[in-house]
Amino acid sequence: MAKWKQWSELENIQGTNSKNIHDMFPEFSDMLAYFQVYPDKFIDYILDEDSKFELYPFQRIFLRVMARNKKVYVTATRGTSKSFLNILSMYLKCIFFPNIKLSLVAPQKDQASQIAQQNVEAIWNFIPLLKKEVKKFAFAKDFTRLTFHNNSVLDIVVASQGSRGLRRHGLSFEEICQMEKHREVIGEVLLPLLANNRKGADGKVSPHEIHKQLMYVTTASSRQSYAWEQLFSVMVDMARGKSAYVIGNDYTLPVMFEQLDPDYIEEVRNDPSMSPLQFAREYMSVWTGSSENSLVQLKDLEKCRVLTKAEFSFAKGDHKYVISVDVARSERKNTATTAIAIFKLLPRGNGTYFKQLVNVHTYKGNMHFADQAIYIKELVSKFDASMVVIDGNGLGRGLLDYLVKEDKYPSYSIVNDDSYDKYKLPNSLPLIFNVMSNTKETSASNIHNNFMTVIANHDLKLLVSEAVIKEKSKEKDYEKLAEQLAPHIETGLFVDEVMNLTYEAQGNKTRVKRVSKSMEKDRYSAVSYGLYYIYLEEQKNQQRKRQTFDASGFIAVKRPKHRIGVWER
Repeated sequence: MAKWKQWSELENIQGTNSKNIHDMFPEFSDMLAYFQVYPDKFIDYILDEDSKFELYPFQRIFLRVMARNKKVYVTATRGTSKSFLNILSMYLKCIFFPNIKLSLVAPQKDQASQIAQQNVEAIWNFIPLLKKEVKKFAFAKDFTRLTFHNNSVLDIVVASQGSRGLRRHGLSFEEICQMEKHREVIGEVLLPLLANNRKGADGKVSPHEIHKQLMYVTTASSRQSYAWEQLFSVMVDMARGKSAYVIGNDYTLPVMFEQLDPDYIEEVRNDPSMSPLQFAREYMSVWTGSSENSLVQLKDLEKCRVLTKAEFSFAKGDHKYVISVDVARSERKNTATTAIAIFKLLPRGNGTYFKQLVNVHTYKGNMHFADQAIYIKELVSKFDASMVVIDGNGLGRGLLDYLVKEDKYPSYSIVNDDSYDKYKLPNSLPLIFNVMSNTKETSASNIHNNFMTVIANHDLKLLVSEAVIKEKSKEKDYEKLAEQLAPHIETGLFVDEVMNLTYEAQGNKTRVKRVSKSMEKDRYSAVSYGLYYIYLEEQKNQQRKRQTFDASGFIAVKRPKHRIGVWER
């Protein structure tokens, strides 16, 4: 330690016999071996007498688990100080093991650097003596590196091909639940960084040391995610008696130690933008969904999330908009809501479309069908939508009854249901497609199967998560920022709904079931209805192309203006 180094140098200067220092090496060795497995005790040992910093009991357990196992997987909620403990654990290892090279990995380079810097500065603030162990450090927006007096290094590594060929003795993945897109890079580039073991000052590899350590510190995610795959792998190693440990907690632990406010937890739980599954993941540490018979794969949904900008009105260009609605009429809390999906369709040239879900939200106004009808007509006007897709079964029929009426907007007519023809007016606009999901033309099985196919083919582009927008946004007006983020949050809730669904094949029919009954599937229904209407339109377009593409299409014959007589032939 820097403190002991200063003492030894001082004693040498004062003429103290160096043999006395060598006599103390066994004691130093014992202390070092003790602190390597009880890092929390080292913190106690070096704290100033007047220090206000104190580790909570659960934090001591986390630090000991991180120090003693080759693989560690922590699933913890907000308020657990998991990032601080993660960095502190790595920092202490750099002190205890000379020449060791440890790296933090996070979903974004800037994010990794920010996490590392904030927590290193917190460590220096709480335990100032630890800063003396650092020989030099470099902090930048996307770069963090600490070099210790014993030549150990703590830095960040990017989940990209640019990290290929580097060498590290340990890696810690921060929020691996957000690294679904990096699974190949992690396997092909990052894990091979641990090819070499650390050698001690004698040039030998210690058999008593933990080599190639992997730590995962994250909030919970879906059971279909890459994060779950790694968690399962660590659990299997732990069950087989290998050097592996899985540990975690829900919000009650930080609440117990006043790290989280219980009133705040209730506010978050009742926040309409927080789905039950999202709350279960972030505050209960529950890995949600099902890995068996899931409707679609999470990795496919994540690959679809590429749109960075939501749309709130018509944008000029060679495209059209379709609005799809799943109808509800309930003003009671925590019940189904009317979900609205807005698609932007760009022609491919072969009768099909590039499909983008540019906005998705739930109707939050008066739930009376008359008000919902006016709201939908306002959306049609804003986007100059070519069609409104509605499931006319059940509650949807009530909304159709008002859409076909004239109010402040013209009446609409239904293009595929002649039972509503009696309501047609001379100025009725043919803008409603009635899904009627229990009929032969638009059966529920076909709708579900089409949705699964579209997502598997990554044929629907979705908005990226709100976290990505927050990180890049320079908007200072919080109201405007909230407006920008709303469709991204709703898209995240849509993903949650989809991941809560499983499918069951019964003969030639596909049935969809919810894993958690506390979560509805309104957004999924709205999106799946819209996608099926688009599929039917694509089929019609391609059918028309096939009918017109024959030999006669290469010859143009113009009807003569005058009758030709026999003598003119």
